[in-house]
Amino acid sequence: MTEDINKSYVQRYVDRAKSTDSIAEKNNCLYRAGTHMEVIDCNGNDNLTLDQQQTVLDAADKLLGGRE
Repeated sequence: MTEDINKSYVQRYVDRAKSTDSIAEKNNCLYRAGTHMEVIDCNGNDNLTLDQQQTVLDAADKLLGGRE
């Protein structure tokens, strides 16, 4: 991860992903956060696997210091 990651952007999308019941919205939010942190490929496909979702959540937790 680079130093130019906007933590508030990541926090906003992770919070939104955790608060929705919509799988499509959750995937879209995690895709945005994950590509911003560069932990998943930016290929336009926001249909994330469970492993990809967990990768994003783990990276966000590390970035945000366990604030999730």
